[in-house]
Amino acid sequence: MAPRIAFRKVTPDGLSVDVEQYENLRLLLLTKELPGKRTQAVQVIGVAVQELNSPTITWYYEYEPLPQDIPLAKVNRWLQTQGYLVGVFDQFGNFQEKAA
Repeated sequence: MAPRIAFRKVTPDGLSVDVEQYENLRLLLLTKELPGKRTQAVQVIGVAVQELNSPTITWYYEYEPLPQDIPLAKVNRWLQTQGYLVGVFDQFGNFQEKAA
């Protein structure tokens, strides 16, 4: 079984899980609107395999890591052209932009 991430469409602190089509992959992204910025903060989680609905307000995505033959730098550049600010979130939802 693939790993799962539980999510709500938007958490109380503004984090959301989105899927963005990149080449032949469905990228699973953790995103958040940043105050005072026109871009969305984004962290690549992996490749979405399947969305699982549940009877509660929590849903799940099964996902896999990015394939080894896909350079993360290329994915990050593509996300930037889509209007995202690439980085990582800590366990409190704080965002740290990746150094270019």
